[in-house]
Amino acid sequence: MDHKLEIFVTTAEQKSFTRAAELLHMTPSAISLSIKALENKLGVRLFERSNKYVQLTEAGQVMYAQSKEILLKYDQLKLALTELDPSTAMPLSIGAAYTFGEYFLPGIIYAFSKRHPNITPNITIHNSKTIIEQIHKQELDIGFIVEGEASGSDVATELFTEEEMVIIARPNHPLIHHSQVDPRLLEAETWIIREPGSGTRDVTDKLFAQLGIAPKKVMSFGSSQTIKESVALGLGISYLSESTVKSETKTGSIGAITLADFPNKSRFHYITHRASFHTPAAQLFLDFLASYVLDEKVSVHTQKRLAEL
Repeated sequence: MDHKLEIFVTTAEQKSFTRAAELLHMTPSAISLSIKALENKLGVRLFERSNKYVQLTEAGQVMYAQSKEILLKYDQLKLALTELDPSTAMPLSIGAAYTFGEYFLPGIIYAFSKRHPNITPNITIHNSKTIIEQIHKQELDIGFIVEGEASGSDVATELFTEEEMVIIARPNHPLIHHSQVDPRLLEAETWIIREPGSGTRDVTDKLFAQLGIAPKKVMSFGSSQTIKESVALGLGISYLSESTVKSETKTGSIGAITLADFPNKSRFHYITHRASFHTPAAQLFLDFLASYVLDEKVSVHTQKRLAEL
C-alpha cells in the first residue's frame, strides 16, 4: 500500500502521469494502472483526467493530505528503527538559499557532523523562494532562507543571524574613496544583482526604494560568487552581505562601503513545516542550531553618508 500511496502523492504533486513516471522510474501506463487500482479499492475517483492536465478531485485532495501524513509517519518509523543500530546512517534533508549555502552552511555541517557522525545530511541549494516552496511540500526537513517571508500557517520561521549589507565596487572606484555618496551617481551605475526570488535581491530592491532610484543598467546573476568576480573586473557595482565579501576585501580585489543613512541588514532564517513530526535527525539538528554560534564577524567596510542634493 505504501508504494501505491507514493505513486499517488507523486502524481498529485507533479500533476502529470508522465512526470511522475519519470521521477519513480516507471512507465506512465503503470502509474495509471496503480492509480486506478487505488481508486477501485477506495471506491472514489481521485483525479480528473484530460489530455491537458491531471487534477485532484475533492476526494483526491482529502486523500493527498492524509497520504502525505501516512508516508511521513512511515519514514519516521523506519528512522526510529534505524536508531536502534547506532552504526546505521540517518538521513537529514537540508535546503539553503545560495548565499547561506555557500558561505555559512559548510561550517555548520562540519561542526554538526563532528557531534553526530551517524547523520548524513543531503544538501539542496536554491534561491529562497524555491526553498520555501520545498518546505511547503515537505520535501525538506529544514530550510535556510535569506530575508524572504515564508507565508502560510504551515511554516515555522526562526531568525538565525543578521548580516550588514555593503555596496561593493572595484578598489579604485570613486564610491570607495569619496567621503559622500551621491544617489544620482548610484542610479547611473551598472548594478550587478541577484535574480528574482533571491532574498539578497529583495534587500537590494529595498535599497533602491529607500534611495528613490531606478537604475537603468542592471545585470542579474544567480550566484554571489559570479557577482563578486564581475565587480572585481569593473563591470559594475553590487549590494551583498558583509561575510560574502570578507575574503575579497581582505585581499583588496574589492572595496566595500555601507550607507550610514540606510544601515540595512540581511536576515537569515531557518524554516520547518509545522505539520510534520520532526525526524530524530532533524530534531537533533534543530537542537544543535539553537546553541550554534557563528564565527565573530570582522568589519570589512567604510561607512559613508549620502551627499545632499
